[in-house]
Amino acid sequence: MSKAKDRKNALDSLFGGGGMADMVAAGSAQRPRLASGAIGAAEINLIRDERDRLKEEVSDLSGRLSSAVAVVELDPEKVHPSFVPDRMVVEHDPAFDALKESIEQTGQQVPILVRPHPTEENQYQIAFGHRRWRACRDLGIKVRGVVRALSDEELLIAQGQENHERKDLSFIETCLFVLRLSADYPQSVICKAINKDKSLVSKYRKLAATMPESFLMTIGPAPKIGRPRWEEMAGYFSEDGKMDPVHQKAVDWLFASEAFLDLDSDERFLAVLEALQEAESGVHTEALEQTEAPKTIKPAASANKGWFGDRRVAFKQTAKATSFTVDHTANPELADYLMQHIDELVRQFEEEHKEPEQ
Repeated sequence: MSKAKDRKNALDSLFGGGGMADMVAAGSAQRPRLASGAIGAAEINLIRDERDRLKEEVSDLSGRLSSAVAVVELDPEKVHPSFVPDRMVVEHDPAFDALKESIEQTGQQVPILVRPHPTEENQYQIAFGHRRWRACRDLGIKVRGVVRALSDEELLIAQGQENHERKDLSFIETCLFVLRLSADYPQSVICKAINKDKSLVSKYRKLAATMPESFLMTIGPAPKIGRPRWEEMAGYFSEDGKMDPVHQKAVDWLFASEAFLDLDSDERFLAVLEALQEAESGVHTEALEQTEAPKTIKPAASANKGWFGDRRVAFKQTAKATSFTVDHTANPELADYLMQHIDELVRQFEEEHKEPEQ
């Protein structure tokens, strides 16, 4: 049976057949095959039509889901996370901040999936939609959800398939999810949950098991860090999940730094990897032994971040550079305006800081 058909059948069972499942199946239909050589005008038009059709289906997802299943409003305080965590909640999470801002401005477009809580009356447990639930809870509003009776296994499969179809989890979050599932569930269930074969499931589990969970949670999801870099990191650990004293001292020193907590997850990963690489020399170890409670780490690894103009321009400042970011999609005119006036600002700065003539 194909993966597309597996997913359609799973959605049929979750949403009661029809509606959502048919919609997903339609969205995953095979695209037209292009002829070799030059692409004719007819083929280009066909591609454009297909692209426009898929865009319309995606934009209309919320409305069709609402008509296919009963969507209810739930008190977020009566909704609880899945019994197997799949996400790392971190302090600095720009993607979550953007989601919360979107829900605040335009409302929750896609409902979450929950089941009646297996042990607590009038409570619910999330299959998927944890970030949407957290955003609504933080905003103090009701969370829109679909309630379905699900077994533990059905909940976990729905949870895994949702996150991995949408590529919401980072690589290391996926590995941790696999490791946690492996404690109580067979490999066949895990393969269904993340839609990967047995070989990859085994590699994910082994990688996560190599490093202590507390170590991974301190670094966080590191969404930009993929498998090769995490495998490099895992190489500093022995099979029993321990480092040699030299490398462990470098990690302890870094984790104790106040500045380390100000880094985002990707920056934390890079800072740890750099510290491990530098810890090879005995001189570095000796220096660490003389530093009891470091307050800072190397300035280049730390960053000051924030916003200008009601969150329209983001900035990031390190010891080496300052960068500004404007979302062209949301603020195309602002970006053009800033580009037109940047030379004027530079000239004004130079005029104000010009040394007086002797």
